[in-house]
Amino acid sequence: MFGSLAKDFLAKLYNVEPKDLIVVSIMPCTAKKFEAEREEFKHNGIADVDHVISTYELAQMIEESGLNFKKIQPESFDMPFGFKTGAGIIFGNSGGVTEAVLRYVDEKLTNKKSDAYEYKIVRSGNGIKEFCAEINGIKINMAVVNGLANAKKAVESVKKGEKNYHFIEIMACPGGCIGGGGQPAPREAGANAMRTQGLYDNDKMLQLHKPQQNPYIEELYKNHLGAPGSEKPHKLLHTKYHSRRRITEEGLSLINSRNARKIEVSVCVGTSCYIRGAQDLLHRLIRYIEDKEMTSIVEVKASFCFENCSKGPTVNVGGKIINRCDFETACKEIDLQAGKINDGTAA
Repeated sequence: MFGSLAKDFLAKLYNVEPKDLIVVSIMPCTAKKFEAEREEFKHNGIADVDHVISTYELAQMIEESGLNFKKIQPESFDMPFGFKTGAGIIFGNSGGVTEAVLRYVDEKLTNKKSDAYEYKIVRSGNGIKEFCAEINGIKINMAVVNGLANAKKAVESVKKGEKNYHFIEIMACPGGCIGGGGQPAPREAGANAMRTQGLYDNDKMLQLHKPQQNPYIEELYKNHLGAPGSEKPHKLLHTKYHSRRRITEEGLSLINSRNARKIEVSVCVGTSCYIRGAQDLLHRLIRYIEDKEMTSIVEVKASFCFENCSKGPTVNVGGKIINRCDFETACKEIDLQAGKINDGTAA
């Protein structure tokens, strides 16, 4: 949304052509790199976002350049986009988008101002969280979902008519954007929980917590976008996706084994694992298995997401998930399981 708005609003503000305005997006999500290239995120043939850098890549750039933050003179963000409320900060957590919506909807449906802003019912927990929010006598069925496997379950339940939601929040990564594949890999247990708590702590430190309290947003609609829901904001702030998937199965088989007793090796080739070397690892494993003449007992697949984006490359060898997997570790596990099949000790 920021990219499309920047190319429209800032281009006019600075009197430049949209094609000459370069938007760089810093994201915790590696999938944003591909998303920026999709046709759905272009207006009049011009990409909304020109370049995407992950938070991990930015940290590397800062470290390699020798920047010392203690010696940098602090400056405020440029307005109007530099102003924020707590509702924007908590977007990074699973449940944060839903809570921001409730902070708005509560005042909208009751037509009353309220100092209350926390909706802890939507917070915490992985998987699928369902609840019913009742505001001014109106019941709103909501679901907070994180993880692609859970997203699939939620979508299927709606398509089958088993569930009826008024609002669904889906985040691909476990825990939300704080656990994105572009984030620095956690070095200690509970790191994502601390990231989550950090966002809620920042929310508490601000004076404004609700999206409708942002005066710059109100001014932007009044002077540039027009009424909420009208043609211009709908064009700039909404999108729809078209399926690009050419594979209907969960993975793409590259070595097929017809042996009843076989080892299934799946290598995640999702965006996060891909940039961590999964493609090269997959090719090397295929060559290794072929050279060792194990194709009769080893089946190899290029898989999609194991939902361990920050711990890639991820490989599943016969049911054993190996995070941050390298070639030697994968080969060792394949050899171990192949040996058990050959000597008849495999389960």
